[in-house]
Formats: sequence, C-alpha cells, structure tokens
Amino acid sequence: MTALAEGSPAPDFNLPVSDFKNCRGESYSLAKALEHGPALVVFFKVDCPVCQMTLPYIERLFGYLKNNKASKNEIYLLCQDSHEQALDFKTEYQLSLPILIDEDLLATESYGLTNVPSLFLINADYTIESTIVGFDREALTQAAKRLAGEDFNLFSQEEAAVLPAFRPG
Repeated sequence: MTALAEGSPAPDFNLPVSDFKNCRGESYSLAKALEHGPALVVFFKVDCPVCQMTLPYIERLFGYLKNNKASKNEIYLLCQDSHEQALDFKTEYQLSLPILIDEDLLATESYGLTNVPSLFLINADYTIESTIVGFDREALTQAAKRLAGEDFNLFSQEEAAVLPAFRPG
C-alpha cells in the first residue's frame, strides 16, 4: 500500500467539483481547503466496498463541522471515476460533501496511491499529519477528533462494537 507518508509535503491539486447545479463549473484546490486550517482529503472509487463503508462516516464528520460555526476545516472527496458516476454515488449515499473529479488520476498519482480509500489529514503548512489507507477505525477516530475536537465521536458505541477495526482498501 503505497501512499505519501506522514510528514511528507502534500501536493496541491486543482480539480473540478461535481455538483448538481453546474456539473463541471467550479474547481477546488488544496490551497483553498487549507485557508482555514487542517483539511481532510479522501480519495475513493464509487465501486469500492471499503469506500462505501467509510464515506458515510466522513459525511457525518463533514455535517458536524458545517454545523459547528467555530470550525472551518474542510473535507474534500476526490473521486477517481467520471462526473456522472460521482453524481450517482453522491445521490445514492446522500452525501453533501464536495466531490472533486480526478478522472485522469493526476492527483492520485501525485499522492502515490495504489489503494482506496486513502485519507490524508493535511496541516495548513501542507504537511501530511496522518495517512490512512483502507478503513482504520482508530485512525479515523483520531483524525475526526483532530478536526472536530475531543468531544466528537465519529462512531456510536453500537457502531464501534460491530465495525471492523481495520479493513484494507
């Protein structure tokens, strides 16, 4: 499982956002995400079962951050599939997160990815604080607490009791 390691500089990207209104209008960059502090960048594919298991929890974190006025941390999903597939996935999984389209895989390659989901917690100085490849319940918990605060629980007690500790992507 190759991916940029913790402590590495995170490559910037500028990708079109998949959105119901303007299809391929606006684009987002890592620089934009880091304007207000650390950001979480999540690479995924729509047909990946581990991605399908992970992303509802990332959506939960995103919802908490958006409802907490004190937090301006960003989360971006980078989809390795087409715009149309990303929109279908967004609808099926009821996601409100921004999904950026990395169909040509340039961002994926710059992060050295061979597996999805791959998540990077990136500090405002572009340093990768945490790299998570696959579903890692403890690492996801720690990343969520870093962005949302120690009082935030990404998983309920019931979920934590039944979810695997780790599932490779």
